[in-house]
Amino acid sequence: QHWDMLRELLTLYMTPPNALKTILVGPEGDPNSGKGLFGQAGKDQALIFMSRRVDYRVKVNNVLKKSTWAVELLEDLGVPDPTDGNFNIALYSAQSLRNRRLKLT
Repeated sequence: QHWDMLRELLTLYMTPPNALKTILVGPEGDPNSGKGLFGQAGKDQALIFMSRRVDYRVKVNNVLKKSTWAVELLEDLGVPDPTDGNFNIALYSAQSLRNRRLKLT
């Protein structure tokens, strides 16, 4: 199951920006439907994984800003960007997630 999830998350790197919404939330386009990667991996994990794309941020006047497609996608989904502000990327590693799931069972 871990490898299947990783394979799904990796599609976020290879998919053109205009098709990401369907992968994230499913064909209905509802972020609360429990479908797509939001339902499988969790909203924050999917968004953080997506934020690691090379084209997620662009350099404008020597300042990194979110790309237009990323801003539009987040607004369309009505979700905040979990990478705004300080966050610990290590909390979203496969090992950390696995350990947290083991504690829940």
